[in-house]
Amino acid sequence: MIRCVAPRCTWKSQSIHRLHNHLNKHHGNLDVYECNIGDCSRKYNVKHSFYRHLNKHFERTNNTVSDGTVEQPCNEDSFTRTETTTDKTIHQAPVNDGRQAMITEDGHDDKYDGREDGRLSDETTHTSIFTHNLHMIINQMENASLNFNLKYLSANTLPRKVVFDIHQDIQNMFLNPLHSIIGLLESSGCITADGKTVFDELFNNMRCNETEYKFIQYLKKNDLYAEPKEFVLSNELRPGIVRNEQQMSNDPITAILMPLKFQLRKYLESDGVLDIILQNLTPSSDGCIRTMIDGNLWKQRTVNCDKKLIVPLNVFFDDFTTGDTVSSHASKTSICGIYYYVPCLPVHILTKLSNIHIAGFILSEDRKEFDNSYLFRNLVDILIELEEEGLEIHVRGEKLVVHFMLGFITGDNLGLSGILDLVESARANYYCRLCKRNRTQRENDTVEYVETFRTIKSYEEDLILDDVSLSGIKRDSIFNEIPSFHVTYNVYFDLMHDLWEGVCVYGLGHYFNYFINVKKIFSLDELNFRKNTFVFGNLNSSNIPSDIRDTNISKSKIKMTTSEIKTLVNFLPLIIGMLIPEKDEVWNHFCLLLQICHILMLREIPIEYLDNLKKLIQDHHSQYLTLFNDTLKPKHHNLLHYATSIMQSGAPRHQWAMREEAKHRDSKQYSRATNNKINLCKSLAIKAGFKFASDVFCKNFVVPEIDLRESQILNSPLSDEHKQLLCADGIVIGDVIRYIDKFQKHGMVFSNDMYFYIMQHSLMSIFWLEKIILDNNDKLVLICCRIQSRQFIDHFQSFEVYKTNEKQIITNIEKLQMRSVNLHRVNEKLLLRFCNYVNIVNIVP
Repeated sequence: MIRCVAPRCTWKSQSIHRLHNHLNKHHGNLDVYECNIGDCSRKYNVKHSFYRHLNKHFERTNNTVSDGTVEQPCNEDSFTRTETTTDKTIHQAPVNDGRQAMITEDGHDDKYDGREDGRLSDETTHTSIFTHNLHMIINQMENASLNFNLKYLSANTLPRKVVFDIHQDIQNMFLNPLHSIIGLLESSGCITADGKTVFDELFNNMRCNETEYKFIQYLKKNDLYAEPKEFVLSNELRPGIVRNEQQMSNDPITAILMPLKFQLRKYLESDGVLDIILQNLTPSSDGCIRTMIDGNLWKQRTVNCDKKLIVPLNVFFDDFTTGDTVSSHASKTSICGIYYYVPCLPVHILTKLSNIHIAGFILSEDRKEFDNSYLFRNLVDILIELEEEGLEIHVRGEKLVVHFMLGFITGDNLGLSGILDLVESARANYYCRLCKRNRTQRENDTVEYVETFRTIKSYEEDLILDDVSLSGIKRDSIFNEIPSFHVTYNVYFDLMHDLWEGVCVYGLGHYFNYFINVKKIFSLDELNFRKNTFVFGNLNSSNIPSDIRDTNISKSKIKMTTSEIKTLVNFLPLIIGMLIPEKDEVWNHFCLLLQICHILMLREIPIEYLDNLKKLIQDHHSQYLTLFNDTLKPKHHNLLHYATSIMQSGAPRHQWAMREEAKHRDSKQYSRATNNKINLCKSLAIKAGFKFASDVFCKNFVVPEIDLRESQILNSPLSDEHKQLLCADGIVIGDVIRYIDKFQKHGMVFSNDMYFYIMQHSLMSIFWLEKIILDNNDKLVLICCRIQSRQFIDHFQSFEVYKTNEKQIITNIEKLQMRSVNLHRVNEKLLLRFCNYVNIVNIVP
């Protein structure tokens, strides 16, 4: 039995916790705490030491009190987590029936339940439930505070300092006054000391995020952040002020490498990521080429690695400007961004920028001064370690070792040549990365010459030759040190730069000059007018091309973004096709280009298309030489290798630089928002670390298969027509049905009154979406009208289609390859702009 240690107080209990509660509520802090258990009379001035002494008494008696209940040793800190504001101090008083009633301090009686420890058992259960709920609420508050900081630290236009200034203002203006008020309420008895302790813990959780340093330490504790590595390239002496004197001070030139092993571990341990990767590590068996896993190179490189779990990694290099390009400090605002990603991921996952990770940053001007072997030494060492030793991860309680193999080094032509230590000038004698055709030959080649392909043997011979003009190789690449990689294995060409920003731009300049200046079929103003009045559709509304200028045509250089060029080329047949005479040879050449574009933009390419692709490219290049009296450019030559590249490396659209260049936007926006220009690379790396922590915390990597979060559900009676359709298809639904206005599949929105197609091995079925229904199992059911094809019109490179009254029920939405599409009405005809490398069929999916 424990008696109160306050003078003249007769309160007694069997619990140290209740003694703590009683003292705080009725006596506050005492000058002296004297132990009154047994013959002990030890005195303490410090409350914490006194409670620790009481715990020892219970430990010596095996933690068992006289009534048989078990008292756990505790300290003063533990009271804040186990005691509650609803705990009641218990007095014992005799009652008339000869038994004892449990009378609480607030005057309420709880009848004895027949058990010796009945009251204590009830209170223990109540305390346990309250403690659990308290922990849950505190965790929610911690997560809310963490999410608040990560959300705004991830914002590209908000400097990091501003986020912590906001947090500090909230602390000073709101939380600190509130904390003071809670202290006054506790001292006046309005709330208990335990209640104040709960608030103290919540406020302490907020204070750990006050500064960037504290927040980073908090993230590290929760395994959400790892420091980027800043390595010194060289030390320079520059004039500066040291101890109020002008002296030469050390100014190191540094580069940044992100913690790749930490990022890959957290990425693969995130929900659903590893499962999706494993699902896409098996080559296709249906005769279609999709990702690099289907390419011959990957199969050859992994043939002896059956017992290892190997995941490919592509590394992307590209320079981008972050500030004013005409200022005196413009050279320091250009940065080489290094990104990496898993290329076998599905398109809807890979296009999400959170799945493209930052590997590091280097100032572009430093790349001109230092060799790649020095700049990328740390990166290559990590890639070698990831391949040979692998990375240990824990998924669903299991330990796995994942090995990462460098797939391809990607980027634009200039960047790739520089990174791989090849000659960078497009006018060099041996410029091609894949073959050794000289400049004169390349300007007239209409087919590729396999016998001139670079091999490891020829590469080593060229190194011995040590003559750039005769080999195109400047020095041995540091990436050749990676065991499974060699520069000659990097059979990669970028669709974005070679096709849309290359061959299409050259062609458009000649086409417009021919139709406007030579044939005078239409004027430049009429071209721009027809373009501006053409309805591109909601899918292309953000990529409508700007007006074309006369200077662009005279120089055969159309200045637009890649997306704008792609939109203009795709819809040019519907914009001016009706003005062009039938069988015009230049227009036919443009139609050849459209067919090439369509094959190369397919996400899955049947192998039988490749021979046709070679023939189309050969005809295109031959006609280009004769029609325009112009030589072929280096990007024309790259196009000759695309059929080989597809067989070796997979469909080019899965690895083009479109999304990686979109990743530049984060760094560009933040560099304009921050005033830090001293070490911009480090600032960008810290920002990227916060953004990655936010993606891990919020699980932003995997897009839901079907997303109904923004859908509106309308319960309404089922029409007779729809009921008959559903019953005929074996779908059981009640009289009241749930209609929804839209849903998202792989991030693409499908809504009522829109057109979409379903693709099955180059067989296309087109539908108009009438209604979207949720069945009794919460599965989507689409009621559609079929769109039929009348004919394919070669002149417009389009299908003429018409809407039928034939209704179609579509289920199993998750398993279908669906995409929305726009239909266009031209000359009273409904047209679908699609090349004839698919067949519009009436097969029910």
